[in-house]
Formats: sequence, C-alpha cells, structure tokens
Amino acid sequence: MKNKGQIILEEMRKLIKKSCDADMMLNPHYYSFQKSLLKFFFNAASVSIDRSKKTITLYGGAIVDHSPRTLYNINQLNATTISYTNLEETLKGCLEKTDKAKRFYKSQLFHYNNVAQVDTEDAISA
Repeated sequence: MKNKGQIILEEMRKLIKKSCDADMMLNPHYYSFQKSLLKFFFNAASVSIDRSKKTITLYGGAIVDHSPRTLYNINQLNATTISYTNLEETLKGCLEKTDKAKRFYKSQLFHYNNVAQVDTEDAISA
C-alpha cells in the first residue's frame, strides 16, 4: 500500500507528463506550472523556459537577509541558463521527498491538476 507521500509524488509525475504533452499555445497554465516547479526547486526569483532552444533560464540573486523568507536585492540578480534534452525528465528530476516539498506539491496539484477541464468548459455569458 502506498503512503501519502508516494501518492503525491506519483500524481506530480502524472501532472508533469500531462504538462509536457500539452500544447502550450492552447493551455498556457501548464507553462506556469512548470515555471513554479523550477522556481521552487532552484529557489529562483524567476524562470523562463525556451522550448525551441531547449534551455531553462533561472534568475536568482544574493540573499539580502537570512530570515526564512529569503529576500533578493534586485541589483544583485544574476541569470543561469541550463540546457536540457527532455523537459519532462528534467522536471521529474526536480521532485523531492521533503515535507516542505510535499506541501508545495499538494498546492500545485490542487491548483493545476484539473486545468485542462477548466479551460475546455464553455464560458458562462451574461
């Protein structure tokens, strides 16, 4: 029998696969999900994914204070570019088993897991 942590990671793997299979032009919410996962894993202030060049650019910076709520000085931000061959495998490689990560994954699953159904429903008009 699987425990809650294993189920959360399994559902995240499914969501990552779904997000990589989706057409980004038709469903930009998955791009947002991918960016949030990378921002969380790399503790980045901002992330951009260039699918044509197969690169991920992470924007982070020097820590201004050492409180649990890490702040960045905008003047000290720097960019790091990472190349990948398979975005799905790269994102799956970012999954961690810590309690903090599991809480983050739960929020991501709640927010993004049914995004495909939400986007395809007819809009209610007045």
